[in-house]
Amino acid sequence: MLLWEALNFAILAGLLGWLIVKQGGPLLAVRSKEIADALASGEIAKAEADARAAQVQAKLAKLGTEIEAMRAEAKVERDREAERIRHETQLEMARIRVQAEHEIESAGKLARMEVQRAAAKMAIELAEEKVRARMSPEIQAALLQGFLRELPQDGTSAL
Repeated sequence: MLLWEALNFAILAGLLGWLIVKQGGPLLAVRSKEIADALASGEIAKAEADARAAQVQAKLAKLGTEIEAMRAEAKVERDREAERIRHETQLEMARIRVQAEHEIESAGKLARMEVQRAAAKMAIELAEEKVRARMSPEIQAALLQGFLRELPQDGTSAL
């Protein structure tokens, strides 16, 4: 009976071995290929992530210099704008100065003209007082007679 058990065992073991080799080999090969593909795609993803990380690091490294460049550019622009404002202020001050000089000159001319008018008026009033002081009825009559003699006799003007 031992022989039959050994023979049964050998047939069963052979059959199981054949099934494992026949069915298990391709199954294990497919699974092994899937694992290898997953590892390869994982390596590719890791390489891409490393490349992106390197790009980010490079950008971060450049960020400091870019910020400094922007600050320097802003300072230059601020200085340029300040200079432009100073220049415009100087031009405006010069324009105001010229305008003030013209206004002062005009006010001076107007004041001189008023002083001349006042002086002329005072001179006329003084002359009038002197003439009235010297005027007597005889002189008035003589002046009137002289004026009447100069008038044309026919009523036409002597112009």
